[in-house]
Amino acid sequence: MERYFIVTEQSKLRKDWFAYKENREKVIELYKQYTEQAGIESREYYVSDDEIYIIPTEKDSTKFLPLLCNPINDGLCKFKASSKIAKGWIKALKDADLKVQQKPMVILYFKSFGGRYRSRIFDHNDAVYCSINPAGEVIPEGFIEIKASEFFKIVEEIN
Repeated sequence: MERYFIVTEQSKLRKDWFAYKENREKVIELYKQYTEQAGIESREYYVSDDEIYIIPTEKDSTKFLPLLCNPINDGLCKFKASSKIAKGWIKALKDADLKVQQKPMVILYFKSFGGRYRSRIFDHNDAVYCSINPAGEVIPEGFIEIKASEFFKIVEEIN
């Protein structure tokens, strides 16, 4: 059964969520600077501490064809690890003293987990909300359960 929560300051998830968002903004800005310098047009990408993927534009495909691996999910192409672009991305992160943080996994803040689950997390007006399915019986400290209708009212406000 899906359950819905407000995540309060007593939960580490709240702190981790805002740290992730702050990190994400820095990584986005660094990506924009790096790709402008490298001559990459694509604004559709995935990056990690040691990899850079893009969905190449037509110009990117022509310019970087020998440096790109075969496409995976929806045309996402990884720059080969030995390429100047991939090595430059790693250096740019290091020079910026930045590591790419992954989005916090809601399930890891619950004591009982295993198997398949669905979750979502977002913030609105300085409050953090999450849902998880299945949630189990034990609610972690710092989580306040709310009604589904209250949760979806917030979702509608955002959209």
